[in-house]
Amino acid sequence: MTRREVARAVAATLGTASLTATALGATPASATGNRDGSADRKPGAKYGPQVRHTGEGPTGYEVTFRYHAPTARRVQLKGEWYFERPSALAERLTGPDHLAETQGLLPRQWQAGDVPASHPNSTSPLWPVVDMAKGRDGVWTYTTPLPGGVYTYGFFVDAQADDTTTSGQLPDPGNPAWNVTDGVLRGRAVDRSQIYVPADPDFPAADLSWQGPAKGARGKLTYATYNSPGHVTPVDENHLVVYTPPGYDPKRVKPYPTLYLSHGGGENEMGWSTQGDLARIMDNLINQGEIQPTVVVMPNATGYASSARDQEHRTDLVERVFPWVEEHYHVSTSASDRAYTGLSAGGMRTAYLLLDNTEQFGYYGIMSAGLPPDTVLTDARTAAMRKVSVFVGCGWQDPINPGFALNGSSLHRGPFRAVRDLTAAGFHVQSDFVDGGHNWHVWRILLKDFLTRVAFLPPTTASAAWGA
Repeated sequence: MTRREVARAVAATLGTASLTATALGATPASATGNRDGSADRKPGAKYGPQVRHTGEGPTGYEVTFRYHAPTARRVQLKGEWYFERPSALAERLTGPDHLAETQGLLPRQWQAGDVPASHPNSTSPLWPVVDMAKGRDGVWTYTTPLPGGVYTYGFFVDAQADDTTTSGQLPDPGNPAWNVTDGVLRGRAVDRSQIYVPADPDFPAADLSWQGPAKGARGKLTYATYNSPGHVTPVDENHLVVYTPPGYDPKRVKPYPTLYLSHGGGENEMGWSTQGDLARIMDNLINQGEIQPTVVVMPNATGYASSARDQEHRTDLVERVFPWVEEHYHVSTSASDRAYTGLSAGGMRTAYLLLDNTEQFGYYGIMSAGLPPDTVLTDARTAAMRKVSVFVGCGWQDPINPGFALNGSSLHRGPFRAVRDLTAAGFHVQSDFVDGGHNWHVWRILLKDFLTRVAFLPPTTASAAWGA
């Protein structure tokens, strides 16, 4: 059956479904995770996504995506729902010279143990693009089953889209990002939306409820601009997003620890607070007592003049971002109360900071990246790095994992090699490899693990938490 035929067949089932809306944001009105799929409707979200508990296979839940475009000739939907079945891979893990190819399973093929992974394996977001069906009311619809978790999606209107591009992608106007209120944008726009789907215990899936709506108090996301002389785009200024935890008290005796969280290539300061589900993850971990209340700073690491080893960004971070954050928020000025982690290109920024600015943070988390190819562990570097905690994590099926050459050049040695080289140099590296590729499903898990097992824990405690 073609994609268009599937969309038409699904559309024919609408009208009998009892549907309710869910959305993803800092303080969202969204699904509570009840078995019946009940949720509060986001104000103004007339055409947003709807989640329905079916109690039927393969996942127990289905989502209907809707887009109102009466005059459009074609509307397409792109979503993060190719899946891999790790247990069925001929080679479950990547190795130094090969990559295990994922199966590209569709949601209706999902089974317990399957995880989201782009297809084919790539550092690009290779996800299904499907045609939606137009109703008489001008609303285009597409329904699909989905297992529990967070999914990013976007629309293409009258465009020729395929699995390899996001050019022209549009967010869901019925499910906007957290920085859109009553149609007014504060800060930078994003071109995609997110949705959370509860898990049905009758169709076992990994427990990702810690990515869902907070069970308790919620923190706050704030978009900010600071002076950054020499920054190119925008000129002499830059942006960041700040998360403050539930019950944030600017007058409490003990200042808050700070997590600096870096985005990947092609993204910006909005990445972690939207696709990364940062606010909900932090709210849940704090409310459940798994981590201490923490301020999170998500800077924009792009738009600088070209520099070796990302020097311009590192200088801006230390000389301008640190003082700005410390002036506006009640955070500790001690390096032992600062942590830095990032994904992909942000993982490489973490590696540069670990090697060249070791004294600025007490904890470094490298996600889906490795060490620069020219790394030399000098005596001075080695002495400094023995005073900090280092975390390295990646998806087992990520092509970056073993350190493949990309576009004809080797960007780094890969997470495998980073763990090997640092361990050989005598460092205790806390490694974390999970099934998945170069995608947000993996990075959300790595963030939780970094926060609960490494960041702001004494080195001996962090080691014990990992069973070392």
